[in-house]
Amino acid sequence: MIPTLKVRLVLPLFLLLAACSLAPRYERPAQDISMQWSKTDMGASPLETDWWTRFDDPALTALVREALHNNQDLAQSLAKIDSAAAQAGVAASALFPTVTGAGQMSSQSASARAPNAPDYDSPLTQMSRSNTSHQLGLSAAWELDLWGKYRNTRTALTDVLLNTLAGHEALRLSVAGQTAQNYFAMLALDMQRDTANRTLKTREEAFTIYANRYKQGDITELDWLRAKAEVETARAQFHMTTVALDQAEAALTVIVGRSPREIMENSLERGKPLNRLPSPPALPEGLPSALLERRPDLRAAEYMLMAYNANIGVARAQFFPSISLTGALGTLSAAVGNLFTPAAGLWNYGISGSLPILDFGRNWYNLKDAEAQKQAAVAVYRKTIQSAFQDIRTSLTAQREADAIVRSMATQVDSLRRSAEIARLQYDNGYSDYLTVLDAERQLFSAELQLANALRDRLNAVVRVCMALGGGWQTPQTGKAISPDTDKTGDDSGDNAQRATDKAETEKKL
Repeated sequence: MIPTLKVRLVLPLFLLLAACSLAPRYERPAQDISMQWSKTDMGASPLETDWWTRFDDPALTALVREALHNNQDLAQSLAKIDSAAAQAGVAASALFPTVTGAGQMSSQSASARAPNAPDYDSPLTQMSRSNTSHQLGLSAAWELDLWGKYRNTRTALTDVLLNTLAGHEALRLSVAGQTAQNYFAMLALDMQRDTANRTLKTREEAFTIYANRYKQGDITELDWLRAKAEVETARAQFHMTTVALDQAEAALTVIVGRSPREIMENSLERGKPLNRLPSPPALPEGLPSALLERRPDLRAAEYMLMAYNANIGVARAQFFPSISLTGALGTLSAAVGNLFTPAAGLWNYGISGSLPILDFGRNWYNLKDAEAQKQAAVAVYRKTIQSAFQDIRTSLTAQREADAIVRSMATQVDSLRRSAEIARLQYDNGYSDYLTVLDAERQLFSAELQLANALRDRLNAVVRVCMALGGGWQTPQTGKAISPDTDKTGDDSGDNAQRATDKAETEKKL
């Protein structure tokens, strides 16, 4: 009765001490953030998750959704989430008693010829050389978490789980961005190959004319060889673009998770042409820093910092006593039929404790290691924030200037196309040499290829802004597409008619 009373008095004290935690109080590291980022109100412009839908391309939307469903890196990330959740569950189970059930049946026989063995054969001893016992029991053990060692371990592994979840979100954002960027690269290469093929056909037709004129002695062999070389230049560009296009398409099929057979046999569907995809308007100059808090990599870095902060509490708890409660309840009998009789019952309970006295600095070094890991996590967290602001600054600038670049290059292509037409007319009428024609056509061909890259870069700039913010943004209007032949949107038939009129006027003057 007295031991039971002592247990009732001491146990509440242990439970009160179990509320203790030696982990330092977590505080988010301070950051110096620009005023325009910390106080600007975005109002009704929240971020949107499916940011790729603003490009209004069903093929792109289908590819992104396929990638988010089938990408193998995402499948690996989901498995890591399950593993982290299991580890957090293991840590949580350490807070509760461990109860174990056991059963045993043993039989043994003693030797009658052993030293000092009793006379088993004597009717007076009535002893048997063999005996059998059966035992069933439950045992329980519980280490009291007086100093928060197991609670901090659970906290740390829970933060690791949250880090893994945020990392999965970051990977989803990255996979969606890679899909969009590879899709735009594929469309740009489509446009460049079409340009190379069109240029090749035009130069082959021109070369046929120049070959006939060379046979008739109307042009020199030098002009004929230069025309032939330009044909092969366009042909080589066509084949090189075809190789690059195949590589881009194969890379995209892997990102979206296609099977090996589909990678080898199938091609990816295209949606709108590159020059018909809308470019969303640029973001306003001032944005609140809360937008960056949506970035999953920032949240992942902070969760890992919190985990290392909790690990300090685990390391500190190693310096203090460890106290465990143990107990057992069971039955023991020589016959199975007597196992559940009151006389066969047995029980025990106890309290054990241990205190580190001499470990040659092991616990001290573990604590220093935990503190150093937290400092490293602080540095990673701050670097992640710095990289985030770097991303948003560069991506906003790139998006703001990308549209101007496309307009300038579209105007350049228009001008070079017109100058090539004039140079060809002048050469055909004897007003200039063939070098002038070659120079104009080379500049036009190069500018058309660069325009495809500029259109791709303009769309990629939007993708980079969305990735830098952790998602897209809602705006009342959608940007318009820029034609590769003009800085106007929509049908360019009017420009073609104007070029035809200008060409007729030039021919008349010549």
